[in-house]
Amino acid sequence: MLRDTIGGFILNEWKHIDKENIVPVDETMLSEILRIQAEGFDSKNQKKLLKYSKKLRKIFYVIKKQDRIAGYCIYYLKPELSFKGLKKKSVIYSIAIDKEFRGMGYGRKLLEESIKEMKLNGVSSTLLYVNVNNTLAIRLYKKMGFKIIKKIEGICGQKEECYIMELKLT
Repeated sequence: MLRDTIGGFILNEWKHIDKENIVPVDETMLSEILRIQAEGFDSKNQKKLLKYSKKLRKIFYVIKKQDRIAGYCIYYLKPELSFKGLKKKSVIYSIAIDKEFRGMGYGRKLLEESIKEMKLNGVSSTLLYVNVNNTLAIRLYKKMGFKIIKKIEGICGQKEECYIMELKLT
């Protein structure tokens, strides 16, 4: 509860950067985002994605190719209180690229621009969860500097194993 309150306060002060072909989500995009999400993830997460789309609108982006949505990225803030003060962290909740646009650099571009914005706003690190069988995504994350922290079960789906990966930003 406290973490959500602090995260909400941080979002009120969030600074955006201009991103080429990347725009914040609006209501008209949600059906297309849900279609893309359903291609690669468990459909049970769609309710959560819709909830986050309202709550985290400031940090929910789509990348476009002409007028089509090629993919999306949404993350949330995970502030941590310590003896040294407030440490801003983020978690990439979901990132997905439409099947027609995979392998064209859209996922990398979304991640790069999101990471630039996180750095601008003082985020110290970002985490993500990825299915251990998603070798293409894991390869991309490693190229971008993410490190595997540990393997866990049940986050990426029932009886599915996934990696927690982290990228230090400061």
